[in-house]
Amino acid sequence: MMEVELVPISEIKTEENVHCIPLSRVEYLAYLATTLSPLEDTFFEADGYTSALFEHMQERKFQEQELFKDYDKLIHAHQGFSLLSNLVQLLLIEKEMRNGGVTNEILSRYERTQREYQTVLIELKKKSSD
Repeated sequence: MMEVELVPISEIKTEENVHCIPLSRVEYLAYLATTLSPLEDTFFEADGYTSALFEHMQERKFQEQELFKDYDKLIHAHQGFSLLSNLVQLLLIEKEMRNGGVTNEILSRYERTQREYQTVLIELKKKSSD
């Protein structure tokens, strides 16, 4: 099981401040975001979904404490929000391809987002040697 290391924004990595979560948990949060009604007035489509996820998690923080804890660590970690946002974008593009077919423009967006996702993932991937 692959894990990502989350270090709070503007903190130097120490043993005490590293929080590891399974990548599958991040994928679940991204999927959950795409099932919500996106908030309006956002510049990027994915931002509407990540904002809706933020509101959803605030409402559920006492019922789903472990999930909320991981979510909170993720969005407040260096590159954590980027990882979540890229995954949401990938899921939305995949949905767009299923519903409307594949075009060169959509494929280009998907490949660009996939590269961004891989770059962030490599940076956050938990090192086995740690």
